[in-house]
Amino acid sequence: MRYLKIVYTSVLKIIAGLMAVLALTACTAHYTVNTQIATVQAVERYYLRNQAESQKSEELLLILTFSGGGTRAAALSYGVLKALADTQVVVGGKKLRLLDEVDVISSVSGGSFTSAYYGLFGDRILKDFEPKFLNRDVEGELAFELISPSNWSKLASSYYDRSDLVAEYFDEILFEGKTFGDFQLPRLPLIAINATDIALGSQFTFLADQFAPICADLSSYPVSRAVTASAAVPGPFSTIVLKNYAGTCDYRLPEWVARSLREDQPVTRRYQNARILSSYLDAEKYAYIHLFDGGLSDNLGVRFILNYNAQRENIREQMHALGLQNTHKLAIIVVNARGQVQPHFAKKRESAPIIDTIGLISSIPLDRYSFDTLDLLRRDIEGWQKSITAARCKGATVASISPEDECGARTYLIEVSLDQIPDEAERQHLMNLPTSFKLKAKDVDRLRDAARDILSASDDYQRLVSDLQ
Repeated sequence: MRYLKIVYTSVLKIIAGLMAVLALTACTAHYTVNTQIATVQAVERYYLRNQAESQKSEELLLILTFSGGGTRAAALSYGVLKALADTQVVVGGKKLRLLDEVDVISSVSGGSFTSAYYGLFGDRILKDFEPKFLNRDVEGELAFELISPSNWSKLASSYYDRSDLVAEYFDEILFEGKTFGDFQLPRLPLIAINATDIALGSQFTFLADQFAPICADLSSYPVSRAVTASAAVPGPFSTIVLKNYAGTCDYRLPEWVARSLREDQPVTRRYQNARILSSYLDAEKYAYIHLFDGGLSDNLGVRFILNYNAQRENIREQMHALGLQNTHKLAIIVVNARGQVQPHFAKKRESAPIIDTIGLISSIPLDRYSFDTLDLLRRDIEGWQKSITAARCKGATVASISPEDECGARTYLIEVSLDQIPDEAERQHLMNLPTSFKLKAKDVDRLRDAARDILSASDDYQRLVSDLQ
């Protein structure tokens, strides 16, 4: 009996000691806090206007948007990059790859892994992105990290949660501890990683336009945390948190914001964007910014373009402000990895299973919103073509100008979507791949090849390539 008492007492001491260690470690675990700045010059290089200073041709403005959709989206957008790398064009009298002319990539969720890796490492993506990420069981490895006893102490902290652990994992396997200061600007495209501010219900983009108002440094911020925020699906992930230092630096609201709040109607897109941006100046009310999946506010990455252009009266003013007054070819490639819902319950008389309805509750509004966003972009780009043409062809009516006229502007809206695959069996297979971070290597290959084939079959893409010969 005495022996058992000694053993029992020893076990209790060991457990108490372990709990003390866990508590102490939990108190020290904390997510990476964004750094405060004194002047907005610290984020100057992350403005879109600086891309005009790159060595890319003034003739063409080429923008890519990468949608959400887990590894399916990452693989499809990767296939587009490979196809652009294999496409030779002549721009400004120089023969080069079309990939070298990409100015901006706006991405969401799964697509942000591809865009961020390319922005950091350039052509290295063509060599090692598949083994490092696309062909990896990321989902299984993350599940192991989350249940591993070695991480329990950190996860017990009030200031360290699932997404913080996930960001560290992505740093280890993919981003190598790189920060936004490591993006190869302006040689490589400006990378616009999009998340959703759940307090304001709005898109939050990791660029100077959003970091300057909160007086926060972007160059020192880990890329892995931005990508995690962009992909942080509510439930499996927790929010990524930013501290708001508004009012502690020399930031002033842009003129377009002040004018919009003063003159525009609340129903306009510009007014709403101005109201949201000005909200960040209230550091007491919005002391911390909580970010979730970018797909909640825009699953295509297209809203970044629409919102940016809405800052001014028309595209001509915006192009001039960006230093792109000589640009007369505007191309946007929208990579949409939307899957397909299989409502098996539609054949049954009883109520739909809760597991099915949970997925549909999120996918239905996202798909509907994405459709409307793309339709809005189609209409806007037609207006942009007319506006730029009118500015270049002074004294002539736009209707009388032929696309072959030297002064005329040309626009290209190129969609790369899985539902454009002509073979029904292949289309059904790829669209029914899970929105997860685990795919078979052969499915990654099929997605990559599908991107190339869809681009090859696109009339607008072929017209762009032909116009650049």
